[in-house]
Amino acid sequence: MNTRAAAALILDNLGDSYRYFEERVAYFCTRQHFKQADRDFIYLMVKGVVQNRSLLDFVIAGGIKRPLAQLEPLALNLLRLGVLQNIILQTPAYAAVNETTAAARELGRRDLAVLVNGFLRNLPPLETWRARLDNLSAAEALAVEYSHPLWLVEKWIRDFGPLKTTRLLQFNNSSPGIIFRHNPIRSNWTNWRAELATAGYEPECIAEKPVAFFRVNQPGRLLKSTFFKKGYCSVQDYSQSLAVNLLDPQAGETILDVCAAPGGKTTYLAQQTAGRAIIYASDQSERKLAKLQESACRLGLDFINYRVADAMMAEYPQADKILVDAPCSGTGVIARRADLRWNRTPEELVKFPIMQSAILNNVSRFVRPGGALIYSTCTLEAEENWGVAEAFLANHPDFFSEPGEEWVALAFCDERGAVCIRPFDQGLTGTFAVRLRRKPLIDGSR
Repeated sequence: MNTRAAAALILDNLGDSYRYFEERVAYFCTRQHFKQADRDFIYLMVKGVVQNRSLLDFVIAGGIKRPLAQLEPLALNLLRLGVLQNIILQTPAYAAVNETTAAARELGRRDLAVLVNGFLRNLPPLETWRARLDNLSAAEALAVEYSHPLWLVEKWIRDFGPLKTTRLLQFNNSSPGIIFRHNPIRSNWTNWRAELATAGYEPECIAEKPVAFFRVNQPGRLLKSTFFKKGYCSVQDYSQSLAVNLLDPQAGETILDVCAAPGGKTTYLAQQTAGRAIIYASDQSERKLAKLQESACRLGLDFINYRVADAMMAEYPQADKILVDAPCSGTGVIARRADLRWNRTPEELVKFPIMQSAILNNVSRFVRPGGALIYSTCTLEAEENWGVAEAFLANHPDFFSEPGEEWVALAFCDERGAVCIRPFDQGLTGTFAVRLRRKPLIDGSR
């Protein structure tokens, strides 16, 4: 099958939300027995449309004689793929025209082949659509050029200003690269780093303690390697690991991770304690929890206790430390999840804090006096971060926030001591984490 025809079919089946597009690409390519090079190109094309949809539609709308709403989805997706090749991927014009037209024919749509061929041969030049873009308001122009919802761009401009918003949008449309976390349960970092070098990799260390994080020159090869399959490493953004550093897990403690899936933080804290702490990992999704168990098994972490539970209402054992990596809007990790921008609404910024507060209120009951509760998210939105933490502290006078500089580098903390990573400041995926400490008992009182 023509790779462009495959991309068009996948996009057509995904609809406008593009949820789980990566899994759908992988499933389709496996069913069709595509070679790796073709799989990579199909993924590039599908992600390119997801990541640049507003801009592609803007260019198409300026050169077609009918409203886009009147185009059937397959026709629009074929045009998007053609324009993507021309203005984003810089594919030679003749190849973009011929191959996309051939894709329409292969799909049995000679009528669409005529439409695609005619449009792409007369594609509006860069100067034309750029001039149209300049006529929009600043927020509208950014929303179109970087393909984000207008409401979100307007919010970020209010929160961060136009310059930081532009940098954030650019980061979201970039490819940050894969970051790996070494597994100290399987090997010593110094020795394994030497093994990587011997195998032809060039590891670049981001941090060595308490566990090493690194990049390599051939990340795709490492992901398919025996090293990875045998659990010598896993994938996790360094910024997303900082909540666990803030938790500071120690041997002999009882630790709860109550929103554990997909498990990156759970397995990281397990690696730090190496079986010398009692760890409970729970989530309300049995399916997601099963994937966490599979990952932990690969890493040799057979000492984690699992449980399906809803953190808003479940009962838990008393714990020294609790990690709440709460469900959130995820606006800090759009660079990793291109579809997320199309699956968020303004209303969710009201709903998420309600859920997050309910989780905090419930699980805080199980923190022992003197213990710590980490509240973390991967969102940039103040309503879900300090907004939730402040509301919790106002209603729980037996808790107070602790500055995080003792456990996390000052460069990663805000002025109030919470971990606060924003892509336009540190060039990393966004995250927030605050350490909430329960006051110890005085004179044995209860």
